[in-house]
Amino acid sequence: MNLNKEKSPLRYITVGTAGHIDHGKTRLVQALTGTNTDRLKEEQKRGITIDLGFANTTIGPFQIGFVDVPGHERFVKNMLAGIAGIQFLLLVVAADESIMPQTREHFEICRLLGIENGIVVLTKRDLVDSELINLVTQEIQEFVKGTFMENAPIVAIDSHTGRGIKNLRSILQKKLISNIPTPDSVFKHVFRLPIDRVFSLTGFGTIVTGTTCNGIVRKKEKIQAYPYKLESRIRNLQIYGKEANEATVGQRTALNLTGIEKTQLRRGLVLGPPKVFRPSYILDVSMELISSAPTALQTRTPVRVHHGSNEIIGRIYPIGSRRISPGETGLTQIRLEEPITACAGDRFIIRRYSPLMTIGGGIILNSRARKRKTSKLAKECSELQKLQKNWIDGHRDRLMNSILYYVKEENFRGISLRELQSRTGLTKKVLYKILQGSQDLIFCEAADLFVSIDAFSELQNQIIDKTRTFHSKHPLSKGIPKEELKEQLMSWASNNYFNAILQDLQETHRIRSSAHTVADFKHNILLTPSQEKLRKQILKILDTHHHKALKIEELAGILQKNVDDLNDVFFFLIQRGDISRISENLFMGTNKIEQWTKLLIKTYPSGNSFSVSDFKNLFLITRKLAIPFLEYLDKNKVTRRVSDHRIVL
Repeated sequence: MNLNKEKSPLRYITVGTAGHIDHGKTRLVQALTGTNTDRLKEEQKRGITIDLGFANTTIGPFQIGFVDVPGHERFVKNMLAGIAGIQFLLLVVAADESIMPQTREHFEICRLLGIENGIVVLTKRDLVDSELINLVTQEIQEFVKGTFMENAPIVAIDSHTGRGIKNLRSILQKKLISNIPTPDSVFKHVFRLPIDRVFSLTGFGTIVTGTTCNGIVRKKEKIQAYPYKLESRIRNLQIYGKEANEATVGQRTALNLTGIEKTQLRRGLVLGPPKVFRPSYILDVSMELISSAPTALQTRTPVRVHHGSNEIIGRIYPIGSRRISPGETGLTQIRLEEPITACAGDRFIIRRYSPLMTIGGGIILNSRARKRKTSKLAKECSELQKLQKNWIDGHRDRLMNSILYYVKEENFRGISLRELQSRTGLTKKVLYKILQGSQDLIFCEAADLFVSIDAFSELQNQIIDKTRTFHSKHPLSKGIPKEELKEQLMSWASNNYFNAILQDLQETHRIRSSAHTVADFKHNILLTPSQEKLRKQILKILDTHHHKALKIEELAGILQKNVDDLNDVFFFLIQRGDISRISENLFMGTNKIEQWTKLLIKTYPSGNSFSVSDFKNLFLITRKLAIPFLEYLDKNKVTRRVSDHRIVL
């Protein structure tokens, strides 16, 4: 019997460093993992980190991927490309220098990105005495007061001798166990991976790396590089340098892609399932401008927006006020020069356009926003404030309210499940679960659209009003033509959506819908005595031998009336089927058409052919009437033209 307990599966997490240049971040990672993350020749030659470095190790139940970031102010852009994917922070401060400018900037970035846990690592302890360590410790405690690091352990180490490293590993394990929950978002969100590195290997082709920030991805699956429409398939997959079949949240991931060249990809692109995300140029956000920012942000202020591993130039448009002052948090619209692949709830950082400086950051509320009208700003500002609370707190009811906001924002047009996926990053299964049983939404299955109850009802009311208005103008009409109704109210909609609304109205006995017309449910056609007299006169004229087919103008002349006097009754007879349109302007009585058709079939039984001349002689008519009438018979499949003759079908 095997008495050994089965080992629990490893939990994966990404830990990032932050801190000023030459404070020992790279040495620290090497002491913890045995890996020198300075891979570039220039880094090794100059002794400074220029770009992102990666290493991994196992500590207790955790497989930890470390992201080592550059500390020089010139390379903050590179730091931002890697720090966005981390879940735990090692804030590195050198004991001989204490808090420096990039310590402050890096820490502000981590706070604005919503990182919630970390450890302060006091490096170079061998260079100072205990009195200075105590003094620096007090400075650090004052620095992090009131932030997510207020109660974080401060661990002094010496990376060269290894002194304090064992203690740091132990404290790191305890902090991860107590503060990092088991990820429940693996199957909750659609897969996304911001690319932070692209290279190629002989025999393998293009390889991209990044930290999987959402969902799960598997070997052999199809993938798309957003915002481009580049699609590929995953040939091979590695996590922490080892072959794997899948990668999930928090794992450093390398993907070997087929059918795509290295030159087609770059840092900043986002990998995800094909045709799920819809990149956007406009974001509605909640943004904090840090207190050390040199100036307020006003309308059209240019900024650098850092999201994931990407940097895009954009302009600020404050919502509800003209400016955001240092130390304030406000609602803002950001309009970008390039499309961004983002979801609601994502964090971002903004830096000054020039000179470069981190000045703020926040959370995305609506990843596919529209330019806002001043007249609607107050109401939309209030709605966005609610949305801000919803995405900071990911509770199911709050998410439901956020989704309802997106649906209402689309008004009559509704929103598809795929569009909701794109905006929220949630899987279809999760979205269905959240939306199930909502009293505020209608799911139009035929059109695959969610529509708010209020918008759906308003649209139906407009259809009824438009139908009744048509009846008041055309009381003898069977109903408003469907095409005309759709063009007036729903020209932007699919036929499936339009017909689904009509079907609901018909099932609830508010309209009568036929193949071609829509009528109010209570609409009845009643002729006045004068209209009834005119009806009989029109049919009598069209049924006589002399008047075989007429234009409405000719009919009006015979009756000595204006065309307008005939219109209502005439088209009433067309709708009833008493009159048929032979050509665009030529009409005949339906009884006369039936008589002629019977005579034609009797004279030329099925399979027999006849010429235009035969047809003219049979009915004693001119070619002017014979040709359009024959074309009418062809169209209605009574006859078929073969060369210069026709065959009765």
